[in-house]
Amino acid sequence: MEENQLLAEIQTIIETGSEDDRNVLKSVVQGIRTKQRGEHRTYLSAITHVNHRFVDDGTFEVTIPIQPLIENPLKMAHGGITATLLDTAMGSMLNLKAPQNIAYVTAELKVNYIHPGRGKHLRCIATILHQGKQLSFSEAKVYNDDDKLIATGSGTFFAIPLSS
Repeated sequence: MEENQLLAEIQTIIETGSEDDRNVLKSVVQGIRTKQRGEHRTYLSAITHVNHRFVDDGTFEVTIPIQPLIENPLKMAHGGITATLLDTAMGSMLNLKAPQNIAYVTAELKVNYIHPGRGKHLRCIATILHQGKQLSFSEAKVYNDDDKLIATGSGTFFAIPLSS
């Protein structure tokens, strides 16, 4: 798509779109800008406005605001986004604790959905069960802003060497 076409499409969304359309467009544009500034490593985390941090007890926390961009038609967080949140929290924690020449990729992911993902945000807490030389195991839980358990997950992660 040429630049002029892109600008025309954006202008049409601004002029004729719903409030949700404009909010999604704003979220995507702001996310791309944060990715350009190096505040996020991936476009997905940037446009969904994911935040992460290590918690004092050694767990890893990832949060994502519930917004139209990630909602399903029932106005709750899409199950695939919840699964991605679990995978991201578990994999990120392992990768942050990995030696510099190793990266962990998902080999298996299990998700149990418990309650609909509704509220202002979702918060995922991940812990490492075992970090090995080839395989590692992690588990995580997703909560809404009322600390209601939304989903649980576990994953197996495979260590791959990074090329130098």
